[in-house]
Amino acid sequence: MGLIDVLRKDDIKVNVDVKNKKQLIHEIAQIAYSNPGLSNSVSLQDIEKALEQREELASTGLGSGVAVPHCRLKGIKDFVVGVVTTKKSIDFDAIDNAKVNVFPFVIGPDESPKEHLKILSGMARLLRNPDTRAQVRESKSSDELFTFLKSLLKDVSPATPQQQLCTLKMLHVFISSEELFNDVLQVFASGDQTGAMVLEAHESTEYMSSMPVFAGFWNNDLNTFNRIILAVVQDSLLNQTLRSIEYVCGDLRKQTDVMVTVTDLHHALGSLDF
Repeated sequence: MGLIDVLRKDDIKVNVDVKNKKQLIHEIAQIAYSNPGLSNSVSLQDIEKALEQREELASTGLGSGVAVPHCRLKGIKDFVVGVVTTKKSIDFDAIDNAKVNVFPFVIGPDESPKEHLKILSGMARLLRNPDTRAQVRESKSSDELFTFLKSLLKDVSPATPQQQLCTLKMLHVFISSEELFNDVLQVFASGDQTGAMVLEAHESTEYMSSMPVFAGFWNNDLNTFNRIILAVVQDSLLNQTLRSIEYVCGDLRKQTDVMVTVTDLHHALGSLDF
């Protein structure tokens, strides 16, 4: 199950008139309660309370005018995923302290945390792109916004089972930018890869700078953030994964703090369920 499978036009509303976070959460709860998948299994008050409790843990405001309210509920079987845009930006305790006017939301079954994370990460990653955010804000109707989002999701939708019958690749993603690391990690959290792990790394210059023979070659401003994402992906998903990484990072040929290498895997046994 991916984002393209659960996004519904009826769960999208544009230019909603709300004045604060509480009103926005109430609006989302009403949209979700109207969804046939939830209305008979949970109350409007339960949805609203769960969304509020999630915000109390930490704000879901991602920055750049986007927040992703979400929650997990017991007693439901279906996901409700939609988008609300507001007439005016409102305070939402976002990490960059900026006001917010784009609110994708995810409400899912309590027993499906993996699928919830996949959908949530997919939505967050989609809206990392400034051009996408601009188009979402410019949408004048639910139909227009739904059509736009569906067109984007088709470009990154999972391969069919017939396309997946192929060899495996090992991806190494070397990243020295903390901001880009968070974005790229969401690519793997929201995709159909068989799993990804993160290694903390150190530049060779960090070690060499402490050697007397190399004293003075480097200043004290060495980059201390270095991570390596290791992932095994099916060959049919390789181009999709690389496009998704470039979607959040920009043209990799112009990057100086992200590098991706791809290696053929001739043998692979076992699996990891993340």
